[in-house]
Amino acid sequence: MTKKLTKEEWNKEFNLELLNYDKKQHSILLDKQNDGFNIKLLTYSVILINHLHWEIRDEYLELIQNFVENKIDVSDFRTKFCKRYNVVEEVARILQSNRIFLSPNRNSADFGNLLLAIYEYCEIYSADPEPFRTEFEIGEFEFRSLVKKTYSKIQKLECFQDSSLNDLKVLQSTMIFLIGMTALVYWILS
Repeated sequence: MTKKLTKEEWNKEFNLELLNYDKKQHSILLDKQNDGFNIKLLTYSVILINHLHWEIRDEYLELIQNFVENKIDVSDFRTKFCKRYNVVEEVARILQSNRIFLSPNRNSADFGNLLLAIYEYCEIYSADPEPFRTEFEIGEFEFRSLVKKTYSKIQKLECFQDSSLNDLKVLQSTMIFLIGMTALVYWILS
């Protein structure tokens, strides 16, 4: 589905260096640098955008689930989905321009790629009847089917399997217990 990220792509210092290049010298820098630099800069942008999508995954999952369960119609789904997707891209641009670096979650790449697929389905959807659609457009039945298949793939991602969610719940319970114990010890010692 996606390539495994190299250590360099996850290196904070390297990615920060990519963001810190002189914006005024942008075209000169790109002319002087080889294609490798451009690819690395683009790769960082994709990693950042995928991570931002990952951060609001619960909102995406709820929206997609509501659509799959026919609780919202195509128009409402497309509007809400595309709005979220475009806002994330704008936030990424702002973060990059302000040289703010985030440590991405390793699960964000696969999740981001599946969201991109849904975004592309939104782009090629047409409410027009079949005779009036172009060969590149899809109708409601096809759109709904593609979103359902993609939602199924999202649910099958390792990060959404019950075992990983159970591990997260155990970790959360442990953290709550430790915080509670720390507060109790502090109260007793005061």
